[in-house]
Amino acid sequence: DAQEAQTALSNAIAVLKDFYKSSGKVPKESFELLQARVVASEPVQLPETPSTWEAGYTGVADPKAQPDGIIAVLEQISADFAKMESETLAQENSDKQAYDEDMKSCSIEKARRAKESDMKDQERKR
Repeated sequence: DAQEAQTALSNAIAVLKDFYKSSGKVPKESFELLQARVVASEPVQLPETPSTWEAGYTGVADPKAQPDGIIAVLEQISADFAKMESETLAQENSDKQAYDEDMKSCSIEKARRAKESDMKDQERKR
């Protein structure tokens, strides 16, 4: 489940980064094509009554700002899933080793008791 969640989060982060890069909220990488759009460093001024579907995305928050940016939140959740997955795998390996040791000691004890029972049966027959 953690692997599926990590994949879903990675896909969501990629989609959001693409969207924010196209809107100018996240700077593009040096290898990406630069467009002539200039991003103002001052806060976004929202109109008194913003139109819902007629205007482009104006953005209200920095998507990478800590701790509230959506990309930062998703990256932290992805890191938490990776940590949980590694801890779970380590615990499963530890539990498997403990199980194998327990089964080995149980089989030895079972063989010892079976041999003891056989010896007692032979003593009774004498």
